[in-house]
Amino acid sequence: MASPETPATKTCPNCGAEVLLRTKQCPGCGQLLANPKPQWFKDLTATEIFLLILGSIMLAIGLVAL
Repeated sequence: MASPETPATKTCPNCGAEVLLRTKQCPGCGQLLANPKPQWFKDLTATEIFLLILGSIMLAIGLVAL
């Protein structure tokens, strides 16, 4: 029998309670919790950046040609 997945949690900086990752306010102390901003773009390699730029240019040229 498969075990249920454990939901992702984070720790409240005020009281240390474990709360769900998408929680905006700690249910224990009422502290407002900031959601971390995605940082996916910091992991891009030079090749991926080049391909993103090249793809954007090709898309723009294709849309202009219509």
